[in-house]
Amino acid sequence: MELLQLRYFKAAAELENFSLVAEKYMVPQPSISKTIKKLENELGVQLFDRVGKRIVLNGNGKVFYDKISDALNSIDEGVEHLTNSQTNIVIYRQAGGRLALLLIADYMTSNNNVYISSVGYSSELQNNYDFTFMQPNDQLEHMNYVKLMDDEIICVASKDHPITKRKGPISIKDLKDENFIGHYKSMNIRQSTDEYCEKEGGFIPHYIYETNDYLAIRYLVAKNKGVALLPKVFYELQHVNQTKTVLLKEKAHRTLLLAWNKNKVLSETEKDFINYAKKWFKNIGPNMIH
Repeated sequence: MELLQLRYFKAAAELENFSLVAEKYMVPQPSISKTIKKLENELGVQLFDRVGKRIVLNGNGKVFYDKISDALNSIDEGVEHLTNSQTNIVIYRQAGGRLALLLIADYMTSNNNVYISSVGYSSELQNNYDFTFMQPNDQLEHMNYVKLMDDEIICVASKDHPITKRKGPISIKDLKDENFIGHYKSMNIRQSTDEYCEKEGGFIPHYIYETNDYLAIRYLVAKNKGVALLPKVFYELQHVNQTKTVLLKEKAHRTLLLAWNKNKVLSETEKDFINYAKKWFKNIGPNMIH
């Protein structure tokens, strides 16, 4: 019995598809089938049942998987520890880019053996990434994910703007005739805030300036050139003294997810990153940076 046989079996048990295992190890699919068959012959039992195009563990397979899975993980951890190898994680920032960068910086500070490549919204990755920060959309049927936060949408205006003098939350309808400063239409946050204005306020915002630069949005709002709709926590991480937040009666949120491909087999380091991200977002607040 060879170590490679056990690795192929473990991957097949988790992916439930020999073709996906072949892609993972970059070998022909028949090689996987032959290796698993050889393993079954050595053990004298079948490990999988065939259900259509899928393979699923049978009773023997489940027992064998439980026994060898932890052992293989321990071997990998031991090799990684002795070789002091550096793990590379590629992250695609579709949404929440600023928050993602702060999280990544904190994680890399706490873990010297991890290198993270972080690429932004406009990059062409062709799905060649480990994790993505994103808002919910129709891609999720192909993804596993954890929800990191629901960030309330607020209005941000200059301290000189009349709406900042009003007490209590305002209605989104009160902003119908305002000029807006916002992100490009292709960006997730812009799409969600536009939908919010149309659904709750009955209007399409009139934008006088569009950008992917949050600093430019803050600067123009501070100069009283228009108002902006931004996620509250995101804004409060680095607000501008000349601006003020105004709560909205019709509540809306920007939901931020950390997602990865359903077929991906997570390493221990990647699992650690997910757990770290969940804890990090629970403690997020204005006191995190100066």
